[in-house]
Amino acid sequence: MTNHEFRDIRLRLGFTQAHLAAFLGYGSPMRVSEFERVTNPRTVPDLLARLMIAYDEGYRSKDWPK
Repeated sequence: MTNHEFRDIRLRLGFTQAHLAAFLGYGSPMRVSEFERVTNPRTVPDLLARLMIAYDEGYRSKDWPK
């Protein structure tokens, strides 16, 4: 998953970087920012990419924010 794909999914889901970071259990929104930045982005781990795709396709876990 590219940095652009990750960001596009986050935006379609209506999350801010801070909100997504908290939902995923990251301590800081900086982690999400690292995946999305244009220059030198961090690689999105395969499991996180699969989870983001599942969310984008409509999967909602029990703890999904209301």
